[in-house]
Amino acid sequence: MNMALFMLMGKYSPEAMKAILETGSDREAAAKTAVEAAGGKLLGFYGMFGQDYNVAIIAETPGNAEYIGAIAPALMSGTFSAFKTIPLYTAGEVQKASKIAKKVAAKYRSPTG
Repeated sequence: MNMALFMLMGKYSPEAMKAILETGSDREAAAKTAVEAAGGKLLGFYGMFGQDYNVAIIAETPGNAEYIGAIAPALMSGTFSAFKTIPLYTAGEVQKASKIAKKVAAKYRSPTG
């Protein structure tokens, strides 16, 4: 089964950042628990400074619904004041896409010719 790859870039809310710094809360462990509960795997968890976002999380899930389900509790709790999701793909998927594109190109006709 092919799994979907996503990168979540999140900006912690001021309240969440304060709590993390005061308590030393292990947010990587929390992210791992959430992703695994949705049937996925946490592949990376990185802090960032000097950026618009504080954290980058890379997760592999069975699909979009599982990814959304994994991040929804954090989003609804106010953990992040801003976030964005970036779907990711592998080199193997590009190779597969190349074969598909060749099949499509044999049938596709441009509007200009």
